[in-house]
Amino acid sequence: MEWLKSVSTRYPILTFIFISISFTWAVWFSVPFIAGDNWALGRIVVGAGFGPAIAAIVLNHLSGTGTQIGTKNWWLCFVVFFAILLGLYFSILVTGDAISAESFSNAKPVGFSVTSILASIISASVGSFIIACLLCSRSIALNSLNKWRISYKWWLVALFLPALWMTLGLLVAQQQDATITPISHSLEQSTWLLFIARSILLTFLVVAIGEESGWRAWMLPKLQERFSPLLSTVFVGIVWGVWHLPLFLIGQYDDPPEMIFAKTGACIMLGVIFTWLYNRSGGSLLMAVALHTTMNNTPKILPFSEQMGIFLLLAVISMIVVDRMWRTNKSDELAQHVNRALN
Repeated sequence: MEWLKSVSTRYPILTFIFISISFTWAVWFSVPFIAGDNWALGRIVVGAGFGPAIAAIVLNHLSGTGTQIGTKNWWLCFVVFFAILLGLYFSILVTGDAISAESFSNAKPVGFSVTSILASIISASVGSFIIACLLCSRSIALNSLNKWRISYKWWLVALFLPALWMTLGLLVAQQQDATITPISHSLEQSTWLLFIARSILLTFLVVAIGEESGWRAWMLPKLQERFSPLLSTVFVGIVWGVWHLPLFLIGQYDDPPEMIFAKTGACIMLGVIFTWLYNRSGGSLLMAVALHTTMNNTPKILPFSEQMGIFLLLAVISMIVVDRMWRTNKSDELAQHVNRALN
């Protein structure tokens, strides 16, 4: 481990990117061999591949601010979240799963086999390992997942900002008699609620925590030590977008592989909002995780309209201008953000 510690000390950002991408891609490119064309089983396997969190945990351990794995609190966190995640994954084996409610109406149960049970146990183990390490970490940035005492205004932003720009877009679309893509499905209300509730829980516990602990709680602060928030956001956005590439190639996304360029552009633009909220909330990983969760799930609840893009773009531009994100942050400015976040 000494060689890795030496390399990570000299090239922390490159080491983080290498671990993040290599760990994730190694797991995700195994999906066709394990799950075949079974999308739901593939989703379970994908849950074991969140390299950004693993990279952040490893590098914090090497720097001396990591987690003391194996303590009583660590095992308590691990066992509790392992049970929750295993229950969620087993529910997929029973009901199947899909990327949308419309597709979920045609989903078939995965069933209990040696492969599906092992995949569920491994993914639940990786997810609970990540959560336990974050909650018990000595790193202030990673441990901020455990800090719920955040000003209500940041909670409002994290939970309702995506719904706001989508709702405003719908209102404008209705005024213009423009096309609105409805959310169509033939699910009973109870089944639809199961689909949404499971999607929110898996997004929060697996996807958002697995990504944001790396992108926002580790990579972004490191970059902001040298660069402006805006330039740091662009760097993070590029890596964040490219990191998703296997999902296009293995069929977890419906879009063709060339859409990775649009995905990367979206990650850069949405990254501005994440950076703004993370800095404004005093470096709260929890707020980034909450925002990621609502961004992924609000489109499953509210219809899509092209006009929403106008309000999303206005929000991005306003944040850049108001916070003058092109300027390099100074330590006193960051301290002010922390103080304001707690008030």
